[in-house]
Parts: sequence; structure tokens; C-alpha cells
Amino acid sequence: MTTYLVEHSHAGEACPAQSPESAKMMEQLVLSPERLADCGVKIVEDAKVRGEHRLLIIVEAGNRSNVEKYAAPFNRVGPTKIYDLSTCGAFLDEVLQGTAKGCV
Repeated sequence: MTTYLVEHSHAGEACPAQSPESAKMMEQLVLSPERLADCGVKIVEDAKVRGEHRLLIIVEAGNRSNVEKYAAPFNRVGPTKIYDLSTCGAFLDEVLQGTAKGCV
């Protein structure tokens, strides 16, 4: 499994959590066990930035296409980026082993 960050933001007028009904839909798209299983992703951690229309969701998946499938509905209301992640410890191990140099 590989770890990814899904970063999503949207404008206030496009916010899908403006009512209990739309929040329920959002809950199904973001957190429901059935949807996560269908997309082949596992949420490691999720956060909503207070005072902003911004979500940060760390997921594990077998490949990037699973994460793209999971994140696709977010694109309807605002930009969504997917980042490949590594732990700091794993990255530093790569540097120490000579298989990585610098943060790129």
C-alpha cells in the first residue's frame, strides 16, 4: 500500500455542506465504508481546516488510480490535488542509503 494526500478546496458558495442533506451526501462520498471499499482506499487521517473550505485526507491505496477514483467527486465543486507521500523517516533512510538526495 502506498500513502497519498488528497487536498481539496472549494468556494463558499459551492460548499457541499450547507445543509444536513448535502452534508449527508458528502459524508457518503468521503467517509462511507462502502465507498472506500469500492474505491480501494483506506483513510489514515482526515482533517477539515477550520475557517476554510479545505479538506486534507491521507489515504492508503494499492495504486494512484484508486485514489483518483475516490477523489473524482470532489472535482465537481473545486480543485483537488493528489500527492504521493513518504514518512520523514523513510525519506531520510533513502538519503542515508544514497538512493535519494534532497527533497525531490
